[in-house]
Amino acid sequence: MTLPDDAVEDSRPAGANVKMRRIDVHAHYLPDRYRKEAIEAGHSKPDGMPALPDWSVSKALDTMDRCGIATAMLSISSPGVHFGDDAKARSLCRAVNEEGAQVVHDHPARFGLFASLPLPDIDGALRELEYAMDVLNADGIVIESNLHGIYPGDERLDPIFAELNRRKAVLFIHPTSPNCPCCHSLTMGYPAPMIEFMFETSRAVTNMILKGTLDKFPNIRLIIPHAGATMPLLIDRIIEASPVIGLPEPLDSEHVFGLLRKLHFDLAGFPVPRQLELLLQIADPARLLYGSDWPFTPEAAVLKLAETLDNTPLLKPALRQRILHDNALALFPRLS
Repeated sequence: MTLPDDAVEDSRPAGANVKMRRIDVHAHYLPDRYRKEAIEAGHSKPDGMPALPDWSVSKALDTMDRCGIATAMLSISSPGVHFGDDAKARSLCRAVNEEGAQVVHDHPARFGLFASLPLPDIDGALRELEYAMDVLNADGIVIESNLHGIYPGDERLDPIFAELNRRKAVLFIHPTSPNCPCCHSLTMGYPAPMIEFMFETSRAVTNMILKGTLDKFPNIRLIIPHAGATMPLLIDRIIEASPVIGLPEPLDSEHVFGLLRKLHFDLAGFPVPRQLELLLQIADPARLLYGSDWPFTPEAAVLKLAETLDNTPLLKPALRQRILHDNALALFPRLS
């Protein structure tokens, strides 16, 4: 993979002199305690995936070097940190957030942190949000597309969204499996990330639009994964269906598209060539971001995605540079 001359230099104190330009807003980490407790809770094959992937700081740095990633914003992926017990979730959440913050402290130019919250425990989540932002100096917060069946947009989550809004925080929403036994048949025996995750993300975004959440909390800087999932395809259907579903007022098309242009979208997954073309019709190009989804996406696939983004005719060089690097600096100015 060829990188341009104005790429960001590798800031590791030792290693190859690799020039890098990508800021990765969709990267995961799996501390040892998280791995242990996830397996004990029955998530050794999360969301139907074959296994929890290997992760360590050194492996992450090596992969980032090979993939031309200057900085990766770390987050806990699905199924999150709450496995059914509030007290255990609070303890695990604090542990993974502190470990993530230590990684950032040790490698401040190479990593950032989206801190987890022990949702749907609202009181515990508010305390952890304060600790994560004020003590750990997290770069943002991550929540799942549903919190044990509670979707973003549900008024029970309003205290969390109000605090995020007050702080003008970055909020990354990551898909997870639907929260009901019968819903597992939706995957048809395949891993949920392959198909169902796309609909989970779309459910979360749709609910926030229909419930007015994006209007109530306009200062939250929301990152939607996987190039907006199915939203670029379904948004016209959602708008046109709104007069017949019992809303106080039907959705106004111009207003909805204005809301979508305020959202940030990462390009993790494989949005080229078809999905990205649709996303570019509804999103603000200044709010498109690079995402690898490593280590749940293997390195070979990360490299393939990087190559397609580097070569797609959908992106002119200036826009490609903004997506891979520059746009992220507006969200994370410390990286400048």
